[in-house]
Amino acid sequence: MSRILQITDMHVVSPPGLVSGRLDTARILENAIDRILEDWHKFAPIDVLIATGDITDRGDNESYRLFRKQIERLPAPTLLIPGNHDRREPLRACFSDAPHMPVSGKINWVHDLPDLRIIGLDTLIEGQGGGELDADTLEFLALALDQAGETPVLIALHHPPFQSGIRFMDAIGLESTQGLSDVLQNRTNDIRLVCGHVHGFIVGSIGLRVAISSAAVCSSFPADYRADAPVGYTTHPGGYAIHSWDNGFRSASVTLADGAGPYPFKVPETA
Repeated sequence: MSRILQITDMHVVSPPGLVSGRLDTARILENAIDRILEDWHKFAPIDVLIATGDITDRGDNESYRLFRKQIERLPAPTLLIPGNHDRREPLRACFSDAPHMPVSGKINWVHDLPDLRIIGLDTLIEGQGGGELDADTLEFLALALDQAGETPVLIALHHPPFQSGIRFMDAIGLESTQGLSDVLQNRTNDIRLVCGHVHGFIVGSIGLRVAISSAAVCSSFPADYRADAPVGYTTHPGGYAIHSWDNGFRSASVTLADGAGPYPFKVPETA
């Protein structure tokens, strides 16, 4: 069995910076790591942690160092892919000692667990909100899937390969979904895709494959499908995801909100 913890969309800025003039994302990340550590015993062991992009908000060196300091508090190795707010070279420089980090080019990688192959895909177009899977990345994916044989595969990318229904996010969504669908077509092994970008837990698909976006760490985007829906975020607590392979995929969304319990369903009778 393999188990992966996914975090996404931290949008870290170093203090005293605030995202959108309001979100202290450095503190939000620190609190999130505290909460994950408190709950670690509930879902351990974790084989690997994946950060699916928008690690920082501005792509600066100091924010990546701050992120690394926090993420290294978790007792699992970390794999990273960039999001549209990231910059490849500062991210690469901060994690140059990570075994999965390529020395140049797109940050595409393969990481093998005993019963699961994980493939990370770089969808970043620097300076733009939308993403793409270019020809080289699709070729990388095709080769990685060929080499996987019948081994199940978890594919991680930042931009969802489906429409979220959130109009302002779909306007900066993923191009080249047909190319991705073509590469996945006729594969006989189990494949699941996981992503971020839309700051919410959404289950979609590409072709016959399930694709899941995780809740974000730093903020939430409302599921508002109206044509005139306001463009913006909420400060509702976000979350993270846990993906398991155990003769089949299982994915769970875990909230970062505070709460009490668990309480018994049956109230004890009083004398």
